[in-house]
Amino acid sequence: MKPRSLLLVLIFLASPAFSGCSNTKPAVAEQAPPTYQATPESTPVATTLAAAPKLPEVEEAVKRVFKDAAVVHPDYQSNFLTGDFNGDNSQDLAVVVKPANLDQMNQQLPTWLLRDPRVRHDPTKPLRIQKDEALLAVIHGYGSNEWRDPQATQTFLLKNVVGSGMRVEDGKEFVKNGSGRKLPRLQGDLIRETLKGTEGFLYYGVATYSWYDPKTFTGDPQTAGVFHSRGGMRRTPQ
Repeated sequence: MKPRSLLLVLIFLASPAFSGCSNTKPAVAEQAPPTYQATPESTPVATTLAAAPKLPEVEEAVKRVFKDAAVVHPDYQSNFLTGDFNGDNSQDLAVVVKPANLDQMNQQLPTWLLRDPRVRHDPTKPLRIQKDEALLAVIHGYGSNEWRDPQATQTFLLKNVVGSGMRVEDGKEFVKNGSGRKLPRLQGDLIRETLKGTEGFLYYGVATYSWYDPKTFTGDPQTAGVFHSRGGMRRTPQ
């Protein structure tokens, strides 16, 4: 065979049309994509703290609850506290008030609950408010606006617990640090203060506010009567 003819034969044998069937690589099976596993969503965490209360909005909250019966006490205009005092995950407001209309403050069926946390509540002996008496109003929060909400009217009015150095104590930290001591069955944050020379704590538990003195505490008081719940007022067995 002539060199030119041999070259043409070699070119033909090397062409794709001739070698495609014999040199085809075996197909590789395509792997299925990995199964998608959704990541569980975490509970949203609040990234901003609630704004500190200002006197005008505190006065508005007091007006909402007491109408013209009480006002923010002029000697305690900068001494109001916020915390989750009743343990319902809503911020409450504690503010010192004084009577503006004594007859309205001592009305027979007020919309607030008058209590003295330092003594056992006796529904047969109703408490009375005195002229110019300093009282601690605790307005429970409601809805997304908490104590600022127009519907936040559930309020305890507390006698004989306005002291000095009032500040909020985190309830969980209080229990954690109180290991080994007899502690009250509190439901939320506490108010720490010095009252008549003795440091103690105001706390919510067993449907009302009580006073805790670490030196004299023997147990939570038994309560009976009306108390506030999330949906309104309820009555405990007598």
